[in-house]
Amino acid sequence: MIRACLFLLAGVYALQLSSFDFDSDLIATAMVALFVALVVGKTRLVLLLIAGVAIFTLAALEIFNSRIAPQFVGDSIVTQVRIVDFPKSNLTNVSLVAETIGNTRLPRRIRVSWYKPPVPVRFGDIWQFELRLRRPRGSINPGGFDYEAWLLRERIGAIGYVVDGRRNQLLRSGELHMTERVRLHVVNRVIRLIPETEHAAVLAAISVGARHLVTPQQWQRYARTGTSHLMAISGLHVGMAAAGGYFLAAILGGLSRWRRNQHLAATMSALFVAACYEVFSGLGIPAQRASLMIALLATAVLAGRQVRPLSIIATACVVVVLLSPLATMTPGFKLSFSAVLILIWLARRYPGRNDRRRMLRPLTAIRQLGAVQLALLLGLLPLTVLLFSRIAFAAPLVNLIAVPIFSFVTVPFTLAGLLLDGALQAAGDRALLAAAFSLKIIESLIVAVADLPWASLTTTEISHRAWLYLVMPLAWVVFPPGWPGRTVAFVAVVALVLYQPPRPPAGCADIDTLDVGQGLSIVVTTRKHVVVYDAGPAFRSGGSAAATVVLPFLANRGIDRVDKLVVSHADLDHAGGIAAIVANVEVLDMRVGEPLAGLVSSAVRCLAGERWRYDGVEFYFVHPAAPVQHDGNDASCVLMIQTGDRRALLTGDIERPVENELVRSGAVRDVDAVIVPHHGSRTSSSLPFVHALRPSVAIVSASYGNRWGFPKDDVVERWHAAGAQVLVTSTSGAIGMRLCEEGGVVSLVQHRTQQRRIWHE
Repeated sequence: MIRACLFLLAGVYALQLSSFDFDSDLIATAMVALFVALVVGKTRLVLLLIAGVAIFTLAALEIFNSRIAPQFVGDSIVTQVRIVDFPKSNLTNVSLVAETIGNTRLPRRIRVSWYKPPVPVRFGDIWQFELRLRRPRGSINPGGFDYEAWLLRERIGAIGYVVDGRRNQLLRSGELHMTERVRLHVVNRVIRLIPETEHAAVLAAISVGARHLVTPQQWQRYARTGTSHLMAISGLHVGMAAAGGYFLAAILGGLSRWRRNQHLAATMSALFVAACYEVFSGLGIPAQRASLMIALLATAVLAGRQVRPLSIIATACVVVVLLSPLATMTPGFKLSFSAVLILIWLARRYPGRNDRRRMLRPLTAIRQLGAVQLALLLGLLPLTVLLFSRIAFAAPLVNLIAVPIFSFVTVPFTLAGLLLDGALQAAGDRALLAAAFSLKIIESLIVAVADLPWASLTTTEISHRAWLYLVMPLAWVVFPPGWPGRTVAFVAVVALVLYQPPRPPAGCADIDTLDVGQGLSIVVTTRKHVVVYDAGPAFRSGGSAAATVVLPFLANRGIDRVDKLVVSHADLDHAGGIAAIVANVEVLDMRVGEPLAGLVSSAVRCLAGERWRYDGVEFYFVHPAAPVQHDGNDASCVLMIQTGDRRALLTGDIERPVENELVRSGAVRDVDAVIVPHHGSRTSSSLPFVHALRPSVAIVSASYGNRWGFPKDDVVERWHAAGAQVLVTSTSGAIGMRLCEEGGVVSLVQHRTQQRRIWHE
């Protein structure tokens, strides 16, 4: 079974790591080749490899084929929907996952946002909505979150928003299945009883898997301390529930003097409780894994067969993959099964030893728990770095204290409190309050540790020798005690933290135009300095592209200081992320095209003629010139980057009058690369301006399917006619290029192509 599991997973992940389309002939060719190998080799393992490819292909194709058709994208569509999960809201915006009712034009499952809804939206409501939808798509940036992968595994066929108006009507409330009613009842009961919102959020998460109440700040604290697993329905919770079911049945059997096989009855009760908990908690992957392992373990024990832990976990893995192939994409699948494998490995290599001196047994137990936490930190480190770009150094210490409290107080009292309902609600409420009090202790510890600078460190992109540093910490888990090679794990961790991606050589500049949607943000990196040009847009929901794109990109490149932040002008699609950047990164100097009310008071207006030099690369503004005063788009700071005779021009949103002024004054001439002004609007890119620049590369920053239709076709054709290769972030993702004194644009990377996976359109 172990080999079968490995080959099945190999087929699944081989496809996930592929970059070609599902309708590509490569898939058919690969399947034929594997089938031939199966016939010739007569091996079942090849068949499992084929099965892994096939089941993931079929599961993904089902979602792809259900996506909204292109002809309906952007239309105002009036349809009925049912809210199928807890809405997540902030001060101004509500995010909803809904299923459409009776509309064959739309996919079954959609995700929409509603800005300032006039009434509360609840789980189970039936609404008539006026929607504007588009196909699932997200930005592609180094270090960024893969939104399209998340939408696929959540089975979302369209995303969009609710159009404000009278067509939006609540038709019915409370259209819930039994399990949904139970989940809603539990959440409402916890909210009413627990006054501390953050404690109520955790209790709702660990009881019925409802995590919509958890704030971003709370998620961040738990992530920094390596305790995010406490807010997920994990094997720990399911195991505690099963143990409670077993002992309760055993006690009742003993009190009733039932003479039949009490062990069998108690075991069946444990399985029933575990299955119920799994269903009512939302069928999370860790809960599925734990329930299956408990069922397989119980079956082996009752049948009198030898328990083989690795075979049990392999069988559970195969069942999960067969039932839900897309689950293999989730971090929970990878981390859950990997953590159990590490624990099984430790249990087999280091059998527990009781200290004969009773007084020292507690200290021995604490030491063993600490060793387990350290092994989990190092054993899971490659996954946590690849998935989250983070190492939570505080995790062993915090978990050493938090996990026992959580295991023996929080979870049991929470489950007991939820079971004691109806006539026994008073006793149940006391149990829930006790669970909330234990969370207060845990939260105090997490808050105190999360603020420590060493609690968690962000890692940079994994490239070159960093891949070796990433796998070396596994030596501490794999090698037996006493091996001198084990200590290399800690050296590798230090090397991984200190690793910095290669910077461009002197005389070169890396210019990365980030995929921030309908806005602009560019990061220019020289050998030792960083210039950020524009901060990306802000959103009505309260977030910004700086938080989701720019800051992760800077962290991915190991950048924690910006030498100069240039904000071309005050429009929100260029200046919306300033506050996030200033709050999270050290900014030494700032230049702006026009005043930024309420944001930055120390910023200085950019002025034509201002120059500075970083590592052999010269930067200078060519607009605006004093004493002429501009506002709006024409106030944009226009920045020239020059190394030797090679140049790149960053233009902001300047329009034709400024373009003509720059051409007449001779301030601009032929360049190697240009950021096309105003996202490819017809108000810019005048013919004299294009002919004066004659770039080899013209980059447009615009969102996919934007309502203005940027970049305009005739504008693109104008740049093409001037000899430029035109790239658009909406189709290329982030666009990175290196400008050097020798050779001009010596490299050009389109990250949507480079990082492409089969779910990327």
